[in-house]
Amino acid sequence: DLDHQLADAANAASLHVLFCQHKYDLVRHKLESTQTELAECLNALQERFDNSHELEACRLRYRDLKTRYNEAVSEFQDRINTLEAQLAPGASFGSALASELRESATSHKAAQAEVARLEAAIKYKSRRLRTLRDNYERRLRVADTTIATHTAELGRLQDRVSTLDRDLQKAPQRVQAKTSQLGQARAAHIATQDRVSAARDTIARLERWINQVERSPKSRQDLESALATLQQERDALVVQRDELLGQLGERFMEVTDLRAERYQAQERLSNIASLRPSAPSHKRARSESESPTQSARVSKAARSTSDPSQSGASSHAPASRSLIEVQSAMAAGQKAKGHPDFYRTLS
Repeated sequence: DLDHQLADAANAASLHVLFCQHKYDLVRHKLESTQTELAECLNALQERFDNSHELEACRLRYRDLKTRYNEAVSEFQDRINTLEAQLAPGASFGSALASELRESATSHKAAQAEVARLEAAIKYKSRRLRTLRDNYERRLRVADTTIATHTAELGRLQDRVSTLDRDLQKAPQRVQAKTSQLGQARAAHIATQDRVSAARDTIARLERWINQVERSPKSRQDLESALATLQQERDALVVQRDELLGQLGERFMEVTDLRAERYQAQERLSNIASLRPSAPSHKRARSESESPTQSARVSKAARSTSDPSQSGASSHAPASRSLIEVQSAMAAGQKAKGHPDFYRTLS
């Protein structure tokens, strides 16, 4: 705006100066033409000097022309003085305007340099901002991918934990069923032991009877066949007992493995939940509160498992002792896995 104002002022001043110069040139041209006419008149007057009338007329005309010349000169001088008076402020205004134009040009150059510096700074800041925005978007995409991966892993682990919880909830029932089967097997074993003791008594009676009837070969053959039959029944009962103990050990190992997998899944779940920046704290509190609840479930299952053994302890002391040994082995956990004396302890 300042440049435009200065340019308009310079144009206006230059027009005024040109107008004054044009007027001055016109007045000067008229003065020169008047001087030329005066010279011509003088020449004509000189030529016609002999004629008095013409001379008088020329004198009068000369006087008139001189008067008109003086008036024109005075008028032209006044107009010249007026134009010079008008030209002096215009010249001073032009010089002031020129100085202002020089100052404005200097300030304009400084402003252009400042604008160039600011444009360079803006370009640098824009590049820096673009780089930071690209880095932020890349990090945001990486964080979104990581969060999506962790969310998927968290969902998978939650599904796995829920599956393990369901399996763990079903495990006490299976353990109880196996325990009842084991109790039945132990009852059958006790009955077999009773039968074995009865067979031993029978064998003792038979031995006494054998001593009495040693000379009878037919009675000896009957006794040997009866002994062989009893021995086969005893071997079959021992095999059945070993199978039941093996199944109980396998179920116990399955329960232990499921419990270990559940604890590992809970640890991984807590680690992933702690890594997530947007994970609410109540989920961690819920996962922390689930572990005492589930441990209470395990202890309840252990108590429910130990109830049949306590009810059977009043009638069969060996069965209660074996159930106590099973519970101690379950408390031992992974330590008992693969131990050579495990089945011997259960038996």
